[in-house]
Amino acid sequence: MLRKPDSNVLTPKVIIFDVDGVLFNTDELMFRELQRALAPSGIAIDEVFYARNGYDDCLDALDIPPEQREVILRMVRECYYTDDILPRVRMKPGVLETLKTLSPSFSLAIGSGETKEQLERYLHNFSIAEYFSFIGHGALVKGRKSNPEYFRTIMRHYGVSPQECLHVGDTPTDQNALRAGIPVIIIPTDYSRHFTFDPRCRIVASIGDLPGILARSQERE
Repeated sequence: MLRKPDSNVLTPKVIIFDVDGVLFNTDELMFRELQRALAPSGIAIDEVFYARNGYDDCLDALDIPPEQREVILRMVRECYYTDDILPRVRMKPGVLETLKTLSPSFSLAIGSGETKEQLERYLHNFSIAEYFSFIGHGALVKGRKSNPEYFRTIMRHYGVSPQECLHVGDTPTDQNALRAGIPVIIIPTDYSRHFTFDPRCRIVASIGDLPGILARSQERE
């Protein structure tokens, strides 16, 4: 009699990491920059509103006119998408240790909606670019991570199946990897804790938990 596969067993060869909120505190920085850019217009947003709409859709949700919207976006870009942001960026606790532990056994990739230039800025600033053999960025495919083809592109790069990948994220956008058949681990932040995630996602407290989870999963395989 065939044994039913254990859905809790993870068998990745490739681990795809989200960046904002997972590797760095950049989700918080973007929220603060958007707050600052909205303030001259007398518009205030809180963490819950930002979490539910995200950076891309916040201005749509606020129904801001096109001309005013462009001014706000320019203010954010001028402060955020430069080297000036780097002194405020912090690596999340446990990230470096986790990358060092996992990199000898797994291929590590970036899976983010950010620009490639900004991602490289972070990775080189913190001297962790060497751990990642692929950078998935916002221009990888149309629709970014809302499009399953985003994750399929990464799979094709490595020549692996969905079950040979694992996506580590922090927001509902990251659970779109499930649509490509890829298992998902979610590490909630102060922003994403406001969401209810797909029950197929595994919720963990810290990125530092990953090596232990994967080691125990391999023992059960």
